[in-house]
Amino acid sequence: MRIKNIALACLLTMGFAYAEGQLTAELQGAAGNQEKQIDGLIAKIGSIGYETGSVNKHIETFYFSKYKEKGVEMISFFPLVNKEKLRPLLLANPDFGAYAPFNFLVYKTLDKKTDDNTWFGHLSADTMLDIIGEKNADTRKDFTSMIASYDALVTTELKPTQSKKFEHSKALPSNGLTKFVKKFDKPDDLEEWIEEFVGDHDGRFAKRNFIIAGFMDFKFEFDDMELDFDKYDAYWVSSLCHFEFSNSIFNRGKPEAGMFAPCSVYFYIPKGSNELHVGYASVDNWINALNFTDAKRIEHMKAIDAEVGEVFTAMGFTSVK
Repeated sequence: MRIKNIALACLLTMGFAYAEGQLTAELQGAAGNQEKQIDGLIAKIGSIGYETGSVNKHIETFYFSKYKEKGVEMISFFPLVNKEKLRPLLLANPDFGAYAPFNFLVYKTLDKKTDDNTWFGHLSADTMLDIIGEKNADTRKDFTSMIASYDALVTTELKPTQSKKFEHSKALPSNGLTKFVKKFDKPDDLEEWIEEFVGDHDGRFAKRNFIIAGFMDFKFEFDDMELDFDKYDAYWVSSLCHFEFSNSIFNRGKPEAGMFAPCSVYFYIPKGSNELHVGYASVDNWINALNFTDAKRIEHMKAIDAEVGEVFTAMGFTSVK
């Protein structure tokens, strides 16, 4: 009888753990509109080695202007990067570029009766690490520590009074990144070749209603800082966004999905190579990590995601499985 009770207790415990799922993110909140406090926080991130990319504030105004929809009171994206702590991670694994920068999301819903709070946060460190497929315990620890330093500043400056967890019952995709590679003839002037490539890239995406929401040339940045980054002849990250796509999600009941945006698309050329590599987190991560179930919405999300691959294929890239 005692053995049966123990077995039943184990099964109940296992079932409870399964029902809870795995953590996607834990957002923190504070009452009212915290925009001024958020601005104060961002002004201090340099004290811990962080900086922002191209800040994208009040995206809801663009949604309303373009689509005449207002589903949130406020939603803003703050792409964050700590270049010095990120450098050894990029040298160890170029796929860290998928979260270089990572997005600090801030939003407030229109529901002032039951949720008059500003929510802020980002994907958990483990979620980001699992999406890029990082297995090394040391680099996982270093990345987590880098993220934790920012979270500590958030707690100090914003003094959150509540939190809410987002958990997923489905496993994240086994291959969380979409990757392509393109062989090219080595040019006499690599910088000029890259400049022409970036212009072509941006133009092609603009024709499909994507926008470039940020750009960081890490090779240039580290050379300028006189820090070794010789493993790569080039390394840059472009932040990709699609307003119709994001409006259909963030502005229609899923503002928390903004944790995944903008999408960091990273490019690199290994030293001495004639191959340009590109990678980014697939939309399947969004779907699984935030438990999307609406079939039409998922179909639309995957269709927009497929367009990204179509552009790269048209530019001469081949898929890396």
